[in-house]
Amino acid sequence: MDELNNIFSSCQRDMEKILEKLQKEIHHIRLGSKSLSSFLSKIKIKCYETFFPLIEVANISIIDNMNISIHPWDRSIISNIEKAIINANLGFTPTNKGDYIHIHLPIITEESRKNLMKKIKLQIEHAKILVRRIRKKNNQHIRKLQISEDISKIGENHIQKITSEYIKKVENLFLNKEKEILRI
Repeated sequence: MDELNNIFSSCQRDMEKILEKLQKEIHHIRLGSKSLSSFLSKIKIKCYETFFPLIEVANISIIDNMNISIHPWDRSIISNIEKAIINANLGFTPTNKGDYIHIHLPIITEESRKNLMKKIKLQIEHAKILVRRIRKKNNQHIRKLQISEDISKIGENHIQKITSEYIKKVENLFLNKEKEILRI
């Protein structure tokens, strides 16, 4: 029975990793300044012979839903900040204003929203496929165990229950992101 419990916990751990990775991926799909500012703060800036997160070397201000300003505490690193933002390839170009960096986010059109939804749907489907692969792999592990057929069936049913739970979590992620995209 310990072997079965190990398989169950391994299955759940693997599916949780997929869910966490998916959450990070679709969280980075931006719509406005609020969702982007948390991502910007983590960009690494080279200064003083090392790398620092942007939030540690500058103040990030949300002006409105489409504008952000970044005021570095040391003006000598402003070009490094600009370079790091450009290299992050976020879909916009920062403007160096001398004392600070201004970011104007492009307006998201209906077509852009649909393209975002297609991109997210692909990621969701890929995550579901990975979850099902984990189910298959763990069911094969159960079949290889030296246990009765009844216990094997119970184990496979439990794996299916875990799989259904994670598929539902993945779908809920999609529904929440869809509401966010269509609401703005």
